[in-house]
Amino acid sequence: MLAFAELLAGLGLLFVGLKFMSAHLQQAMGRRVRALLKAATRSRLIGFVCGAMTGAIAQSSNAVTLIAANLVRGGVLTTREAIPVVAGANVGTSALVFIAAIDTRIAVLYLVGLVGCSYQFKLDRKPVQREWMGVLLGLALLFLGLELIREAPTTIALKDAAALLSGIGPFLGFGIGLGLALVTQSSSTATVLCVAAVQAEMIGLHDSFFVVLGANFGSGLATLLSAGGLHGTGKQLCFVQIIVRGVGCLVVFLAWAAAAAAGLSGGVTFSSISSGGTSFAISIIFLLLQLSGGLAAIAFLGTTEALARRFSPPNREDHVSRPHFITDDALGHVSTALDLAARETDRLIRHLPDLLPDLDQSGADDAKVRAIQWRGAAAIARATDVFLVELIDRQPVREDLDIALALQHQQGLIEALQDTLKSFADAIDSFPAPPPLAFNLCESLRAIVLELADTRGGSAAEFDLLIALTAERSEILERIRRTLSTAALGTAEEARTLLRALSFFERAVWLVHRLAMTLRPAANEANRDLAGDHLTRDEADAD
Repeated sequence: MLAFAELLAGLGLLFVGLKFMSAHLQQAMGRRVRALLKAATRSRLIGFVCGAMTGAIAQSSNAVTLIAANLVRGGVLTTREAIPVVAGANVGTSALVFIAAIDTRIAVLYLVGLVGCSYQFKLDRKPVQREWMGVLLGLALLFLGLELIREAPTTIALKDAAALLSGIGPFLGFGIGLGLALVTQSSSTATVLCVAAVQAEMIGLHDSFFVVLGANFGSGLATLLSAGGLHGTGKQLCFVQIIVRGVGCLVVFLAWAAAAAAGLSGGVTFSSISSGGTSFAISIIFLLLQLSGGLAAIAFLGTTEALARRFSPPNREDHVSRPHFITDDALGHVSTALDLAARETDRLIRHLPDLLPDLDQSGADDAKVRAIQWRGAAAIARATDVFLVELIDRQPVREDLDIALALQHQQGLIEALQDTLKSFADAIDSFPAPPPLAFNLCESLRAIVLELADTRGGSAAEFDLLIALTAERSEILERIRRTLSTAALGTAEEARTLLRALSFFERAVWLVHRLAMTLRPAANEANRDLAGDHLTRDEADAD
């Protein structure tokens, strides 16, 4: 019973350590990861190296793939440029498997002591230091978990488990690895578990080979499952990941089978390659899986891109998800970058009415198209916010900094308004036939948002009218709520939906009011200075 408890505790510490380390690494190195991925456009080799570095930093090739996929969707990278990044990221994750294969007992004790003393003496006051302390703590927990698994007492129960696992066979082993990867969302995590099982003498190299093989392929499928919000071009890299993993499995399995056909044991062959024992041999196998699949994808780059494009062809969302003005090259010139960010903000405001249903022309309204518009607008808003953060990090002069902060505040309001309009539209769409109150709320909100879109870049008097139009109406709304609570609306669910729509309506109007106040020229000198640089209304409407 004690052996099982120690084994379970070891697994728990291993999972927590991996999660903790990965999360804090991404926080500490998030922007550098993004910068590395952007540098991947220079050549295939640089893309591969950048991918390997980001994979080692994030300790998850799936996370790197999804980051790169969002950059592809945003137009920062093309699928062709990102393929070497995905290939390299898989190789980068091998570092953790090699660390798990060596004896780290003394290092664990020192690491735990270092982390504990650092927390005690308040060395984690700054955000960056706090993130790196979290990375070290995650690493310490990971190693402690491995030690517990390795040192679990070899009682009868554990020996029975070892006997059971020793004969799992190729197909069951592959299935176990596949399941572990799908659950943990990581092939390296599943392989580290396999390394720990080998070190605890619960499984042999022959069976662990097929577990690692299954984990490698399962990780590719896990990427596809994690990319539920991606479509079209953005999802192509998920299929690239499956191709890379599948080719790696095929190449290494054929090498294993060739050794068996030549009268050699695959396990003996791989053990002879490494002088570090069975655990190190598993690490070599894992590395070969990543290298063979990644190098094959780079060597046949055109074929890989064509297959990914066939599985996930470009769609409407690709166009609406890409910023039209901001570019990374513009960051070198602050004034130009601010002007481009202002134009992107203006474009987002112009398309806000597209997120609401037009009940007057219900035949031309399509909820699926509106959902695509919302996802695209949200992606552009996030990209613009990241652009402004990177611009602020360059420490511009005071005047430019004030403008950048004002634009960043506007972006926050726009993102909140986008989400609120989407929630309101979902509530209205849930009615088979909208009741009169829902119809009136929808048309009123649409009129207000259209007024905001038309007023952008206008005079102070135009904004004053919009601000007055969206002034607080809490008494009227509260009266409507009381009426809804006593009126017969058919079903209780309809009443709840109407109340929910009313809440979203109130929040949307408040956000429009706040946004109008920040855009009003007399209230915001930065916007007045930028107004002359903005697109004219005719040019913007032609976009």
